[in-house]
Amino acid sequence: MAGASLLVTAGIALVLGLQRAAVANAFEIQIYRHLVLFQDFYTVLPFMAILAAALFAPAQALGARAALWCGRNVWSVALLTAATLAVGTHSVYHSHPLSLDEFAVVFQSRIFAEGSLTGHFPPSLIDWLIPKPFQGRFIKVAPDGEVLSIYWPGFSLLLAPFSAAGATWLLNPLIGGATIVLMHRIALALFGNLESAGYVSLLTLASPAVTINALSYYAMPAHLLANALFMLLLLRPAPLRALAAGLVGSFALVLHNPVPHLLFALPWIAWLAFRADRIRLIGALLAGYLPLCVILGWGWAIFVQNLGSGTALGELATPAAAAGTLLSRPAAIFGWNPSAHLLDLFKLWLWAVPGLLSVAALGAWRLRASRGPWLAVIGSALLTYIGYFIVKLDQGHGWGFRYFHSAWLVLPLLAAAALNESGDERGVKAGALPGYLAACAVFSITVLTTFHALQVEHFISRHLAQLPAAPGEQARVRMVDIGIGYYSWDLIQNDPFLRDRVVTLASRGPQNDRAMMAERFPQYRLLSSDRRGSVWGVAREDHREQK
Repeated sequence: MAGASLLVTAGIALVLGLQRAAVANAFEIQIYRHLVLFQDFYTVLPFMAILAAALFAPAQALGARAALWCGRNVWSVALLTAATLAVGTHSVYHSHPLSLDEFAVVFQSRIFAEGSLTGHFPPSLIDWLIPKPFQGRFIKVAPDGEVLSIYWPGFSLLLAPFSAAGATWLLNPLIGGATIVLMHRIALALFGNLESAGYVSLLTLASPAVTINALSYYAMPAHLLANALFMLLLLRPAPLRALAAGLVGSFALVLHNPVPHLLFALPWIAWLAFRADRIRLIGALLAGYLPLCVILGWGWAIFVQNLGSGTALGELATPAAAAGTLLSRPAAIFGWNPSAHLLDLFKLWLWAVPGLLSVAALGAWRLRASRGPWLAVIGSALLTYIGYFIVKLDQGHGWGFRYFHSAWLVLPLLAAAALNESGDERGVKAGALPGYLAACAVFSITVLTTFHALQVEHFISRHLAQLPAAPGEQARVRMVDIGIGYYSWDLIQNDPFLRDRVVTLASRGPQNDRAMMAERFPQYRLLSSDRRGSVWGVAREDHREQK
């Protein structure tokens, strides 16, 4: 297994190296290719070093002990994980929503935290506050200045209490810790022994895709957690458990868009359909799905669609019109993008514990004839991966293969199945493979995750350095030239009620900026200006007088 993993990793390095050679400027290509070619590429060296170092017997013994300790002390592991991730949101992620995907859900959470459905911007400043290409794409804007996120509201609702407390950075670390516990419970349900549960917990904790995403503001960690709970409830199906799974699934559908949970859930619904008690189970499941799908799914989609149109929610005339509203956005992304699919697989490989995908593939092969829930487990992974083949867009920003993250939980479970004695309760079988994979996991926590974290911190620091600077206490308005820099438009982030001390606007050129400031903010002076933009605020002498 080590040899095969080393060979695959070397092949990935070769392909990425050839693609890098064809790029003249790393900051003149789309963000997805940039992150793969100019960040993930450098992961190959520590990745291969881990695959080699894990061959040594002392490392394997240490890994096996670590896995068993995780199995016996999962709550300690989860609490330590959440605390470490919470620190990482500041030290690595700078407590900053990097992409507009992240900012849009934080933006809406701040609106919900005020007990409102929409925020409000001055209509005359809309194009300064939200660049036109992103109006309706990330933030919906009404003519009267009402604004809201275009994403479905589930994750923003989860974030709302944290926004109210000024701690939006805390939710995903807590989700990361809870994911460890839930994966442990799923492993106990599938294998019935602490040793296998320990391996699953360790492999989850040690995969940078899980921990680095839990530092971010993406909804994907919540998708992973919700799908894990959905799976756990259906592993031993009964009507009440199916009803609860439907409730969980309905919230997963509206976290930010329905596709991640839909692809994950369909194989489980198909599995239930072949059971003798399928009518009761599927009926209970659908009953669980219905309420939130109507209120937060259908209702929210129509509310967003009608914002600023003067049409009341109840005036939507027909089911066909409702269906058209719901499907209009997904339909716009259908297409074929074969160039991204190979890079997707590379990201999945390089953001997991070294060797994990190889062992997971072995587990899937051994379980191919299974008639139990393993069919649904494998089906969820395959359908999630293949489902995005018809999406013409790549994932853009994101750490690891973000589109697959909602089904990522399948990988450590399949790997544990390969290590388990025929999937029964006898535990992890003796041999070199379990110790080898556990050693890879220990090295992944200490080396690979740290390496990825340093890369992420460097990227975000560089991104934030594109903001024009001035003495912090005096700055009030910041104008960013989004025509220069790399994805500098992502820096245009403002509170939905403009309550932040500094407002960030998209520059329209020095002359237009000065005219607008003289008209709308005559009390502020130009504090600094450079190629990145300009900063306006209270001059030092004025600042002293105000004090």
